Amino acid sequence: MDALTKKWEKYSSFLNKGDWHVHTNYADGENSVIEMCEQAEKNGLRMIAFTEHVRKTEHVRKKQDYDFSSLVKDVEHARKNFPNLKILVGCETKILLDGGIDVSEDVLEMCDIVIASFHRFPPEKDLQITALKKALHNPNVDIWGHPATLFRNFDLKRNEMENIINLCKRNNVLIENNLCPKYIPPEGFMDMVHKLGARTVIGSDAHSVWDLRKMN
Repeated sequence: MDALTKKWEKYSSFLNKGDWHVHTNYADGENSVIEMCEQAEKNGLRMIAFTEHVRKTEHVRKKQDYDFSSLVKDVEHARKNFPNLKILVGCETKILLDGGIDVSEDVLEMCDIVIASFHRFPPEKDLQITALKKALHNPNVDIWGHPATLFRNFDLKRNEMENIINLCKRNNVLIENNLCPKYIPPEGFMDMVHKLGARTVIGSDAHSVWDLRKMN
């Protein structure tokens, strides 16, 4: 895959019309794929992306592991029932200490898009920035998820933020404007993103139908 060609580009007409970060009851969400799609149409969305949590060795679920291919089948079924809604299957994967992403090759092959995010990570600024930069070079990464986690334990200088934003731009990685209250980007960050010309996408990080983005 060309480093500047990403899977998300096939769906670029939906960048401002959908919710690009949604979870279901396959992992730590409350509702099914069908229930989320029903609510998405009520909310006026044109697209919904199911980006479930994954790991290389096991999938994450409240009570038990899940089979990612079952999620794919549910999405395929939903596409037949919601012809006016663009429905994507994807994953949200952790950024690892070495800059890799915690997802297996077989899952990557089933994904329309891939979000890479920080979750639990040592609060060491240089280590975290280095890992992020390596992950942003990964041709499989379409979206940098909830950037606010980068600012949780320390402040970044303006030039550090600009370097990361420009890296996203060069590698054609979308920067998520996350709607979840705990992941709201710091004041001025998204303005900087737009000023530098990086592409953005909106994700609710919804874990229930009530969290989905509303377009109407």
